Amino acid sequence: MTELSRRALLTGMCGIAALSMVPISAEAATLVKKLPKGRLSFKIKNAAKIVDVGSSVAIGQVKGQPVGLFRSGPSTFSAFSLLCPHQGVTVERNDAGWFCSAHESKFAINGALEFGPATTALRKVPVKVSRGVVTIG
Repeated sequence: MTELSRRALLTGMCGIAALSMVPISAEAATLVKKLPKGRLSFKIKNAAKIVDVGSSVAIGQVKGQPVGLFRSGPSTFSAFSLLCPHQGVTVERNDAGWFCSAHESKFAINGALEFGPATTALRKVPVKVSRGVVTIG
């Protein structure tokens, strides 16, 4: 068995962490429009190409801050800041939800707090669904 150096282990872990923050696909990104005042929007008919029901993704930047989008039903969504409320580090997506690599706070797929040192959920970002369009921010 080959010994694994600390450097090799850390390099591998950083690579895994970088992959876990993968934003929406390139195709999905073309479906999300940037609006005035730093908001985002997309048509509900395209929602399945952006995020599956019961899942969440890093959708983009709203007013200069990274935002996650959770889809709880065919036309129900919630959005939240991807900045950890503990010290403002950007959280990363993993199999269980969202994870802050700085101090290991854990958040559910919908942004709810599961484990600290953070003491609150990820900050909510306004979402409006109207006339077949989802607007975030």
